[in-house]
Amino acid sequence: MRRNDESEPRAEVPAGRTAAALNRTSVATVIIGGTEETRLLLRGLVRLHQHRVLSEKASADDLEMADPEDPAQVLILVADGEGDEWPHELATARARQPGLLPLLIVPERTPDLIARARRMGVRGVLNRPFAIRDLVSSVEAVAHGEDILDRVPGPTRPRGGQT
Repeated sequence: MRRNDESEPRAEVPAGRTAAALNRTSVATVIIGGTEETRLLLRGLVRLHQHRVLSEKASADDLEMADPEDPAQVLILVADGEGDEWPHELATARARQPGLLPLLIVPERTPDLIARARRMGVRGVLNRPFAIRDLVSSVEAVAHGEDILDRVPGPTRPRGGQT
């Protein structure tokens, strides 16, 4: 299977150990949706924090089947706000890679969106714009099985530490 991060070396898996056991601190992600620029930015931020991006696609329809030796843990699903395609994208991604834990990035958090996301098994919702630390902590929390739908990231502080 071709991956976007061909430059990342794959560790040799010793007998009796799984690839997941070797990568406990590194979260394997899949990015779906948004513009090419958005996916590039998300990929860079995820990789900057020592996590892996196994695939990034404009649509879940283009997503490969899961690699049983190195499955993705977190689905970062970018909803553009111009329609309501994210439920279809989520269902398609889960059909191709079962077990993905979804983190939804939206233009606006609303109570209705949170309720719908909860019904569909989404683990967290980030409102754009967001702070880098909120993206990273959300990816890590979701990867560890936390439901962070009710967590609303705090406001970003201005540069220079001023409040």
